[in-house]
Amino acid sequence: MRTLTKQDMSDLLIGAGILGCGGGGSEQLGQRLINAIYDSGKQFTLIDPMEIPDDAYLTIIAGVGGGVGKEIKEKLKPYLATTEKQDLVEVQTRTGQKAIRELEDLVGKRFYTYVPSEIGPGNTILPMYLAALEGKPAIDADACGRAKPEMSLSTTHVAGIPVSPMAMANTIGDLMVLKKAADDYRGEDIARYMAVISGGMVSVARAPNSAANYKQGIVRNSISRCIRLGSTVRTSREKKVNPVESILRSEPDCLRLFKGKVKSWTRKEEGGFMWGDISVQGSGNFRGKRLDIWYKNEYLVTRINRKPYATCPDSIALVDASTGEGLSAWVPNLKTQIGREIEVLGFKADRLWRTDKGVQLFGPKHFGYDIDYTPIEKLKS
Repeated sequence: MRTLTKQDMSDLLIGAGILGCGGGGSEQLGQRLINAIYDSGKQFTLIDPMEIPDDAYLTIIAGVGGGVGKEIKEKLKPYLATTEKQDLVEVQTRTGQKAIRELEDLVGKRFYTYVPSEIGPGNTILPMYLAALEGKPAIDADACGRAKPEMSLSTTHVAGIPVSPMAMANTIGDLMVLKKAADDYRGEDIARYMAVISGGMVSVARAPNSAANYKQGIVRNSISRCIRLGSTVRTSREKKVNPVESILRSEPDCLRLFKGKVKSWTRKEEGGFMWGDISVQGSGNFRGKRLDIWYKNEYLVTRINRKPYATCPDSIALVDASTGEGLSAWVPNLKTQIGREIEVLGFKADRLWRTDKGVQLFGPKHFGYDIDYTPIEKLKS
């Protein structure tokens, strides 16, 4: 078990911002949760999943979001009039703990710790924060290895760990228990709809199971990887060395996919998600080429000169060419991104995603693209 320093947590935010692939929650929230732990005199500790007893019980805890239309906003006004003014850290604490306690009571087990649903600057920190509040270690693992737009896109789904039972809590005071979902897709739909009718967010504790089973269905050591990646970027900046080149040298599973300048960036909110397209005009070795990126919360499918290129489940990360900072798809003003020099990096997906079932679940065809998944190391630009 390892005690994490403030510097480790700062580096974690940087690394998670890259592997979040444009999503994975708010960096601002992640930083506030980190500050809350250190301000209270508590600390973050990190445990390798293989150190956890096989008979211990684990659960995934995460916030699930949803776009809220005008009609629902009007309907929710009486309920959200007071909750909208509440502190976000307090809200995440209260709803997260409610969901966890309800699920513990349902399964008759107390959880050893909480598994992050994905890698991202907000959604990785939340379960670590909730664990630290209770003096529990954070697990050095997550259920994706990157960020993803849908709850059902989980390595636990690949491994056959059921998504239910699950518990959901919102700021209004609703507490819902789903004893059994028909499958992971139904679990996703129910949680997403619950988020929409809750004003845009609901805390969800799901997939309670033994550590023995979780060890077969998670991406191991992904938290320490984020810390290492963030440290590489930070120290490169301090030494005035190009951070992107440092990432490429230090991360054996990382490849440069593209380099260029952002020409256009569109976005719309629909169906509980954020959708859009990005166009990048190539420079350097990619001069004369254009990369198009499609995202649904996270960067998922790319084309070079209209021909299929890198896709999920591999991680597609957009980073600032000079700072190595991961670029979020959620930036408030898209105009600030036009003309920005970026690098597009690809990170190999975890072994679970590269199985036939993994590709079926999280490959481009899942999102309606008639494209066969090609591992990034086999691509030709």
